[in-house]
Amino acid sequence: MGLLLTHLIHQLSKVYSPEESRAMARRLLEEPPLSLSPMQVFASAETDLPAHKRELLEKLVQRILSGEPFQYVLGHEYFCGLCLEVGPGVLIPRPETQDLVGWVISTLPKEKNISLVDACTGSGCIAAALAAGLPHAQVTGIDVSADALKYARRNTEQFGSRVRILQQDLLTSPLTVEGLDALVSNPPYIAEEERGSLADNVKKYEPEMALFVPQEDPLLFYRVLGEQGQQCLRSGGAIFVEINQRFGEETCALFRSQGYCDVELRTDRFGNPRMVKGVKK
Repeated sequence: MGLLLTHLIHQLSKVYSPEESRAMARRLLEEPPLSLSPMQVFASAETDLPAHKRELLEKLVQRILSGEPFQYVLGHEYFCGLCLEVGPGVLIPRPETQDLVGWVISTLPKEKNISLVDACTGSGCIAAALAAGLPHAQVTGIDVSADALKYARRNTEQFGSRVRILQQDLLTSPLTVEGLDALVSNPPYIAEEERGSLADNVKKYEPEMALFVPQEDPLLFYRVLGEQGQQCLRSGGAIFVEINQRFGEETCALFRSQGYCDVELRTDRFGNPRMVKGVKK
């Protein structure tokens, strides 16, 4: 292992575990904006780098050591095989959300023209992944945050007119579409009492409006999504949501009370109850 990589791992270990530091060091050196060659990564010392790359590396490392999320520092994150732009003002895509996307794609027909809405789209990660996995789908992503929508538009522009990104407050402005094949959402679901359990680089940097729900109403977004799904979904259309693992059975009971059938709770790749699906009769 070269001096450059060894030194970088040592620096990052001040904040992260050895395993995390090794993975982060490799990504920091190999991916944009540094984009070093394998020879530079594994056989170089820091002094071998051009001056502008040494300066850039030092700035990036200092941002990481200050607690800023690694993905914000890189400026991107991978999701369902897509490289998506992220930064301050937008929720960082999580690995378990890919499991929700996989469930949707495996359920819906790939060869038919279908219509989907991704509510609380954030970075547009779900909308982009659905468009990539369902080539005949028309996808609409909505979010209340103007900051997040800037990222969503850039992350979905490769799909052209098949993806629309709109600013809309789900809680105050009902969806006006009809005949949807699926309503998909990863809404805010962390209760205020759980704030203390979050890592500092999450609660200090990622947008609160994308994370937290009122303590007294943890199912707020699911109730609204369920109600709107009954208005917008076609008969046989489905609602798919990512949930707080503490409220799996409660979310299922809510959807059943709203008239959905075949309600199902699934675990994510980490074994946590994280996804619920319901079908409109």
